[in-house]
Amino acid sequence: METKEKINFRQVRDFGETFNVSVKFFRQNFKLFFQSLIFIAGPFLLISAVAGAFYQSNAVSMFSISKMGQSNIFSQFGWTYLIFILASILAHMALIGTVFSFMINYMEKGPEGFTVNDVGQTLVKNIGNILSVFFILMFLTIIVIAAAGATIFGLASAVPALGILFGIALFFGILIILPPVMWQLSVVYLIKMQEQGSVFKSFSRTSKALKGNFWWTWVIMVCAVMAIGIISMVFALPQAVYQMVLMFSHIKDASGETSIPFLVVATVCTFCSTLLYSGIYVISAFHYYSLAEQKDGIGLMERIDEIGNTPNNNEELQY
Repeated sequence: METKEKINFRQVRDFGETFNVSVKFFRQNFKLFFQSLIFIAGPFLLISAVAGAFYQSNAVSMFSISKMGQSNIFSQFGWTYLIFILASILAHMALIGTVFSFMINYMEKGPEGFTVNDVGQTLVKNIGNILSVFFILMFLTIIVIAAAGATIFGLASAVPALGILFGIALFFGILIILPPVMWQLSVVYLIKMQEQGSVFKSFSRTSKALKGNFWWTWVIMVCAVMAIGIISMVFALPQAVYQMVLMFSHIKDASGETSIPFLVVATVCTFCSTLLYSGIYVISAFHYYSLAEQKDGIGLMERIDEIGNTPNNNEELQY
């Protein structure tokens, strides 16, 4: 049986090499990687998909009833919506934790040196790290959103035109900074899990790697999101078509009944689409290792040490 060649993560890579090594990683480890996602993150993804299907079904029913003047469209934001949001958060934390646990095991043990159980154990050991990163980032995100909202509201109250201009500038600013920020918010979990430092130290590591590589990261993340988005359309399209059909049929009869076939279709489509997000996390990880290697050169030093520690052949020295 042919031994698989271990992929070197800590290596400087350009745009094409980053995507090529990600594809190589998936092809080399597809079976074990897929099994890890299904058996570890899968239950959380399934719960999230079911919650999302019930919420969408409820939203369609509420929309059709509101069209008949019997209900307010905002009534769709209830318990089903809250459960869907909480389930989605848990699902994405499980997914990102599983992906990075798999990559950490790969780096330490090679492509054939670990099992799904090893990935699960690594994830369990890092539950505290994952939760600490999530809650701190959520707290900081709330502060930033609240500050931006208060600024817009204050400017709009004082000078409406200035508030509108600030809102437009903020919108375009978000388009510029969002892809690199998305990358940072992803790989900070990997750094925290691997280096076991503080959350702020982990985030500073991403900032150090991003320095001087902002637009490079922007291009890679935009292309990664677009590529995964195009693939996910294969699963999203049947659900969207079915949802439109249900919406128009509910408008006619205003029955508001839950469609079991729609729940099944929405659950399957959402589950598969969410699994595809793992591709973004893998690409983000390889991009981080590339930038970190460019800054620190840790991988090069490790290879030099390996060469220096190669045992001498005493038999050859005798001749």
